[in-house]
Amino acid sequence: MNILVVTGGYSIFDAKGQLNGFLAHLTEKNLTEKGHKVKFSDTTKDTYDINREVDKLLWADTLIYITPIMWFNIPAPMVEWLDKILLYEKTFVITEEYGEGGLVPAENFMIIATSNMKSSDLGKGHVLKNAPHIDDVLQPLIMTNNYLSVRNQIPTFHADDVIAGDTSWIEEAYLKHLNIYFKGI
Repeated sequence: MNILVVTGGYSIFDAKGQLNGFLAHLTEKNLTEKGHKVKFSDTTKDTYDINREVDKLLWADTLIYITPIMWFNIPAPMVEWLDKILLYEKTFVITEEYGEGGLVPAENFMIIATSNMKSSDLGKGHVLKNAPHIDDVLQPLIMTNNYLSVRNQIPTFHADDVIAGDTSWIEEAYLKHLNIYFKGI
């Protein structure tokens, strides 16, 4: 399987982006050992070539986004990357029925989200009362993939409470998640 890993972690406030980088490393190691071909797009680099990024997107069978959640959204560099590489007549066309003109051939996508919110906070309080699941917070990225015709979502992995909490559980849990949804070829 051809897998494109799109990363968006960088240093902001107390977060240094290291966890997202570590998860990207684990992803590459785990999936290449299983025989998958893995390419990366680091959205925090401002030196990427747009045509090469589009080619990688159109090459992939599966897209994996490794992203922190910042202000209840993906980080600005990832949004900018999407703005630049989602090109009319290359990755989508306009159709009579809105959202049915996706040209990205990938069948699957998965989101690996890191955040300082606790999973137990989802669905509670004024801010998160309408978001009982992490995917409720990630709707813009989910809907963007659906618009591009990438509609099979592999369950999201959420590494929560990553700044103030205990993160020792993340590596084992993430590898287990990968092993459930990605088999060797």
